[in-house]
Amino acid sequence: MEIRFSKGSIVLNQKGINALDKLVIKFIAAMGNVDYVIVSGYIAIFFGRIRGTEDIDILINRMSLKQIRELHARLLKSGFEPVNNVEGAKDAYELLSEGSSLRYAEKGTWAPNFEMKFVKKPLDKHTMDSKVKVTFNGKYSMSISPIELQIAFKLWLGSDKDYEDARYIFNIFKAYIDAKRLNEFILELRVKRETVRKVLGGLDETK
Repeated sequence: MEIRFSKGSIVLNQKGINALDKLVIKFIAAMGNVDYVIVSGYIAIFFGRIRGTEDIDILINRMSLKQIRELHARLLKSGFEPVNNVEGAKDAYELLSEGSSLRYAEKGTWAPNFEMKFVKKPLDKHTMDSKVKVTFNGKYSMSISPIELQIAFKLWLGSDKDYEDARYIFNIFKAYIDAKRLNEFILELRVKRETVRKVLGGLDETK
């Protein structure tokens, strides 16, 4: 897999499209013009880490009831349905507005599901504002969390699976990572330095 990296964009060539990628592409298309960014575990999987997942985490900007109603209708039309106890768009809107997540999966299934949340915290907003466009195989694209923030977030989550995700992404993008920016996120999330050394090893903390 050939990777070309520049600020704000990643281009992949010769990436195989698996069933999960196809499902994500389908869901993104069904979202239409909704502003979104994919975060967390699927990013490592997308770049080749072999592991399973039950959900794809997506942040979206706050939307009106009318916009949620339109999104809900598009998802239903595309073969997705809520996994939560949601009877319609009003329930979906209220769930998101109270800070909870709204989950959709292909009709008749529950996993993998797409877990959507409204942008709420300052880091959520930064993730949305600084999202990276990934283009692959010359015709598909998606928006993901900045690589440096993704690594720091995985270190903060702290499970063995999250550490492996962080290490995998770090090794894939080691030549391109802005170490100063990564360190800023690590400090903001209060990740212990011993954790950084244990998981990433060669990060230059002085950059």
